[in-house]
Amino acid sequence: MKKLFVPLLVSAFCLTSIAFAHNEIKSVNAASSVPTDIDLNDSSEAEIRDYYRDLNLLEESQRQGSNLLKNLKPILKNNQNCYSYGASATTQVWQIYEIIDRDWAKSPAKDIEGYDASTNKISGYKYGKSNSQPGSNPYIHALYVNRGEEVDNQTKAWGDHSQSNFGINQEHVWPKSLGFNDDSKPEGARGDLMHLWAGNGRVNGQYHKNYYYGYVDRNKDYNDAGNDYSYLKGNLLGVSKTFGDGNKVFEPQDSDKGDIARTIFYMAARYNFIGGGDTIDASNPNLELKNDIISYQDTGYTSSDSETGKMGILQDLLEWNKLDPVDDFEIHRNNLLFKNYSFNRNPFIDFPDWADYIWGTSSNGTYSNTPAGAANPTTDQISKSSANPVTPSDNSNKGLDIRTILVIVGIAVAVLIILVIVFISLSRRNKKKALKKVTKSVKKTYKKSTKAKKK
Repeated sequence: MKKLFVPLLVSAFCLTSIAFAHNEIKSVNAASSVPTDIDLNDSSEAEIRDYYRDLNLLEESQRQGSNLLKNLKPILKNNQNCYSYGASATTQVWQIYEIIDRDWAKSPAKDIEGYDASTNKISGYKYGKSNSQPGSNPYIHALYVNRGEEVDNQTKAWGDHSQSNFGINQEHVWPKSLGFNDDSKPEGARGDLMHLWAGNGRVNGQYHKNYYYGYVDRNKDYNDAGNDYSYLKGNLLGVSKTFGDGNKVFEPQDSDKGDIARTIFYMAARYNFIGGGDTIDASNPNLELKNDIISYQDTGYTSSDSETGKMGILQDLLEWNKLDPVDDFEIHRNNLLFKNYSFNRNPFIDFPDWADYIWGTSSNGTYSNTPAGAANPTTDQISKSSANPVTPSDNSNKGLDIRTILVIVGIAVAVLIILVIVFISLSRRNKKKALKKVTKSVKKTYKKSTKAKKK
């Protein structure tokens, strides 16, 4: 027992040191309420491939071109959950932004009441209710707001939904006026969270409006939202560089180009009438992605079986899909929607190349409408994140979670009690020897840890 005293005491010291060192370091459902138990984990590769498994039963010709677009629709529609978009239900959308469009660096999960780091899940999440009852009011990753070291994000979920001071609103990436403008049908496409992003109100209301997306000709007159507010630079409204026929287009900042392109691709896959057999109205419009430029009145219209809701410019969007590849935030947003809110996925985030398999390829202004391949969910490359955005933010400050710390403290206390008992039973001479050995061991351990930190 006496021989165990020194190593046990050293072990207790090391356990405590480790703790402190680490601490440094196929139907659509109408949603009636927002969930309060939230899963922040991304789907596994196997889960993603399984979601598209029905495509594996089809011959190759049915997995490319317009046939792929047609055959994706029932997969995306099955068990889809939509939220009503209207004056009486807009609070739900604002609340959901707190999670799906959250800035996980400035508002990390570790700060959320009910967050369990061991499972990466939230229990009993408390949403804000209004501008006057904002709750925790997290920071938001909003479209059109410049990001990076040069801009400190000030966009928050509540408090300012105006067109100034980082204010956000509900941005329909595919404008309502281009195919599903009937206010009496607030559910369905209007409340489809895949394309209903938090966006800067100034850019949405004054620049995007319902203009097609495309490259702006910078050799002609154009307006840059950065002239209004410095943190909005790079969001442009001007003449189309691709067609140059005088019609205006909206060009978002580079970091949003791919996100917007893949969102538009999703809408064309989820809402089309290529296969027939579906009711067309403002909830379930007939949408088509075009490689041309068309002007519409702001009053808008509702699509039909003979007139599609049109959006473009296709070849520019295909280029943006490559220019701005899928990033960690986009992957995580897709998974948050799938696991907690809409229960469907954006296939063009999971498999970006599928856009080329449907509409063809575009590079440096040259467009070919020949599909580049056929979709194969079993073997096609999936977009992979370098890390779940929740995790880096938490690990940078959190260290050990409370349960782990309690376990370590409990073990350390138990060991110390045993050591005290053993120490008391030693003779006076042996106590001096033991203390000398412990002191020597502690100094040696401390020197090693100090050298490691300096390296």
